[in-house]
Amino acid sequence: MKQIIDLTHCIEEEMTLCPLSWHTRVSIKQIGHHEIEGRATQKLIMGSHTGTHTDAPRHFITNGACIEDIPLDQLIGEVSIFNFSYLQEYEAITEEMLSGKELKPKVLFNLGWFRKWKTKDFYTGYPYFSESAAQYLIRNKVRLIAMDTPSPDDSRIKIGGPDDSKIHKLFLSNKIVLVEYLANLDKIDEKYDWNIIVMPLKIKNGDGAPSRVCVYRDD
Repeated sequence: MKQIIDLTHCIEEEMTLCPLSWHTRVSIKQIGHHEIEGRATQKLIMGSHTGTHTDAPRHFITNGACIEDIPLDQLIGEVSIFNFSYLQEYEAITEEMLSGKELKPKVLFNLGWFRKWKTKDFYTGYPYFSESAAQYLIRNKVRLIAMDTPSPDDSRIKIGGPDDSKIHKLFLSNKIVLVEYLANLDKIDEKYDWNIIVMPLKIKNGDGAPSRVCVYRDD
């Protein structure tokens, strides 16, 4: 491999989390110590959608595939990279923006939002997918969509309302795996062809999992 770029945010206490009361804050506690037990071991507490992570269909689809059901070839391989970091707050990705572009089964969207990580603005105003764009990706047999935003949905839609997570549900019901909260997208030189590797923790019956994500190139 000529170059590997890590697209993963570090898991740490006080990290950016979805601002919902039932989300678990990250806790990292030392339970094994060199000077006592002769080894270092930590206890980790976190939600399944913490930091850079993968959404399995089970996240929103009853009886949908779980994390351990996702085939590895859906998580590893050539990736199309679209730089839409010029989009404004609350601007939708449309079918017209995607039409005519080369669509590989795995697509990565740089929306410039990784720069807002660890700020109060991360969870509002990010660009999102219109329903027509989502349907276009589905028709073109995309199997994995990775992004640096917290969601493919419009952040103005009320959680728990009739349109809550509509785009999430559309993608996941069509067995498209979602990868969210990517980092370091400014390090990708788009003149090259890239491959992506997404490795979520293999959690039994997992609806999602923290993931190590990178892109690499051989040319």
